[in-house]
Amino acid sequence: MRTWHKVSKLAAVVTVAGSLALTGTSAAVAGESSAQKRIGQCGTGVFLDGIRALAVSENSRDEVYITSNGTKIWPAGASYVSMAVNQRVEVDKCVPSNAQIRLMEYDDWPDSNDTIGGFTVQGERTIDYEFCCGDNGRYRIGAIA
Repeated sequence: MRTWHKVSKLAAVVTVAGSLALTGTSAAVAGESSAQKRIGQCGTGVFLDGIRALAVSENSRDEVYITSNGTKIWPAGASYVSMAVNQRVEVDKCVPSNAQIRLMEYDDWPDSNDTIGGFTVQGERTIDYEFCCGDNGRYRIGAIA
């Protein structure tokens, strides 16, 4: 009788642990669908995902921001993001198809900001774009159509 009782408890623990694992899986799937929803909110536009610094134009870090058709779109709430080589930062912005995207390197006054590179969004394609090679900086950004 006692062995049966222990086996029952063990079975209950395994069942609970298994359901927790499934709950964790469900949360991961829910997280993926959340990202898909953000992409879907772009409508006919393109979702700019994350940007990675492949080479920086200054000694160890660049202070960068992104413009779309001449208007700063990223980062929100700051003048720039300071990035080092191999660092990746989420952008999470929607831009219209055929938008002119520029990656800018922020400079303090009186210097003007420098263009690291730019491209025209191709709305019908999911692609990695590269900003290159102003002041020897090189960056890659994912765009999801």
